[in-house]
Amino acid sequence: MKNKFSISILLAIFILNYSCAQDLKTLDEENKNSIITTEENYEMELVFEDENIIWGIEFLNDNSILASVKSGSIYHYKNGVKTEIKDLPEIYFRGQGGLLDIALHPEFKENKWLYLSYASEDIKGKGGNTTIARAKLIDNSLVDLEVLYKGSPNSKKGQHFGSRMEFDNENYLYFSIGDRGNRNVNPQDITIDGGKIYRIKDDGTIPLDNPFYKEENAKKAIYSYGHRNPQGMFKHPETGEIWTNEHGPRGGDEINIIKKGKNYGWPKITYGINYSGTTITKDKSLPNMEQPLYYWLPSIAPSSFEYISSEIYPGWKGSLLAGALVFKYIERVGIKDNKVISRSKIAEGLGRPRDVKQGPDGYIYVSIENKGVYKIVPSKKKNNLKISEINNYPIGKELYEDFCMRCHMSDGKGVEGAYPPLANADYLLNKRIESIKAIKYGLSGPIVVNGINYNLNMEKMGLDNQEIAEIMNYILNSWGNKTEKLVTEKEVDEV
Repeated sequence: MKNKFSISILLAIFILNYSCAQDLKTLDEENKNSIITTEENYEMELVFEDENIIWGIEFLNDNSILASVKSGSIYHYKNGVKTEIKDLPEIYFRGQGGLLDIALHPEFKENKWLYLSYASEDIKGKGGNTTIARAKLIDNSLVDLEVLYKGSPNSKKGQHFGSRMEFDNENYLYFSIGDRGNRNVNPQDITIDGGKIYRIKDDGTIPLDNPFYKEENAKKAIYSYGHRNPQGMFKHPETGEIWTNEHGPRGGDEINIIKKGKNYGWPKITYGINYSGTTITKDKSLPNMEQPLYYWLPSIAPSSFEYISSEIYPGWKGSLLAGALVFKYIERVGIKDNKVISRSKIAEGLGRPRDVKQGPDGYIYVSIENKGVYKIVPSKKKNNLKISEINNYPIGKELYEDFCMRCHMSDGKGVEGAYPPLANADYLLNKRIESIKAIKYGLSGPIVVNGINYNLNMEKMGLDNQEIAEIMNYILNSWGNKTEKLVTEKEVDEV
């Protein structure tokens, strides 16, 4: 399928210096994406309410739920009763640091081992880093607590602790530690922690066949490196591979299949840019550095990752789920032959999804920050478009919401001094042909919008004529804009 959306659907004439909302691409030229669609025929059922940030969820043998709370608690939810787990380790709270993921040992029913990832400090006031520990969960208490791994050096920076955990088929534990905000050093240096995926045995000892086990001064637990901040991880049920997603900077969130000893490139290569809009690197690929299986532009801020093996949801089996923190929905990613073939939204607008897991009952459970845990339940409702939905340019609307709204806002007013408005923009309303040309061919140089100068450098869009017409008609008839003369495919073709 041709890539109809190789760059953001954002109007070229309203971008400052670069496109905030860029193209969503795969890396395989034969596997190009279609529009992100909205899933229907499901309902979100509240399992339990919680005003905290539930970072990780796990299921006990009776399908009751353990939930880790970032502020430093673990709760057991069963039959409507919430019980706090006692005797947790001391947690270091700073920025993104706190109590993070939890994972059950594959043989938890027999050995009761519960694994924790959290931020800890060694000396008060000297900063902290990601820690992996295990303890036995007995009578709602943690006993026999053991620290298995502690990242070093400590840092007072509050970002990029990671840290998801996942067991493989041999009961080895994989976990992530983000670059801790020190991207120019940590990810590419295997003698220090940060920006890595690690593999240890279930007791914390290091496998002798780890890729850097025999390398002098290397951190022996490292399994792969060159990562930014992986916060999603699952074991593929068919291949046994460990898959991750990780936060990019501004753009360039990634899906990766983790391979032994490989360098995933951060920050030497990336498809993203700095939050300020400046360039991190001109390189998107370099020798001996892995390419992601997929990358998102713009960023969705992936917070979790799960493979759907359940038969409960028609058409979903074999798909991946990722929480999109920035857009507040769950994204279902269709995969075929390790290529992304579709994307769709679930639970749009419910809140920031921090973790998503398939339960032993086959249902999908999602933790939503400051709200609680929900179960996705198939619905028997039919998908019928109302006339009002047809008249509201749904294709153009979806394109705008998915790729443009982050910069130009839901009301089309943009951001003062940064992103020009689309609502009541004189350039758009008075220069129809120039607007179409800008989307179709790109635009470089100064323009004036509502009396304000903008210097643009927007490359050519990858849209066909019908798609250009769709996005134009949505914007021309939104936020108080109104035109009786719709843009047609023929009009775009003649420009």
